[in-house]
Amino acid sequence: MFKSIAVLFSLCIGLIVAQQNLFDDRYGSRIPQQLPFFAAAGGGFNLNPPLNPVTVNNNNKNTNNNDGLVDEFGQCGGLDWEGPKTCRANLACFKRSKYYSQCLSNEAVATATRPAPPVIPPGGKCHGGNVRGPLSCAIGTACFIQAENVHGECKTHCPQGWACERQTLPEWAPCGGEGYVGLTKCKEGLHCIAHSKWYHECRSE
Repeated sequence: MFKSIAVLFSLCIGLIVAQQNLFDDRYGSRIPQQLPFFAAAGGGFNLNPPLNPVTVNNNNKNTNNNDGLVDEFGQCGGLDWEGPKTCRANLACFKRSKYYSQCLSNEAVATATRPAPPVIPPGGKCHGGNVRGPLSCAIGTACFIQAENVHGECKTHCPQGWACERQTLPEWAPCGGEGYVGLTKCKEGLHCIAHSKWYHECRSE
């Protein structure tokens, strides 16, 4: 009896191994070897802008799962990629790097490829004169206004006597928290409420 159980167990193990090998042969090369979307930057995560489109499918015809077309966010190209390279309707195959291309919708592509605002270094001018937005101060600084419509600089705090001392924040605006840099005074009738040690917000209650 025990010999029969051992034989049956061996057969089951062999079947599992065979199925795993078949899966690896069919699909293993299609699994991305790197994160497709995000690249760490400045303590947060920024969408890594795609490069030029490889293939665009504007056909509105419905397709099924066995038609060889790649779903949204699926891999559609890259070095040594041997899988399907044509995206489903209204998706485009965008090159993330020479190793990875991915199917994205036109809306996602438009957002992802939007140029990042210029970063102003500490002490740099961020308001007034010929300054045109959008722009962003370097991490650890914020744009403080010295004189409205005249001059503002990226600084770690509002200097004494500047117009920013009199500026107030509207409801729902961030007003403090650990690591926060910016205005801290809420409009009359609002209070800077701590939701956590990292985030404070101007609220009416």
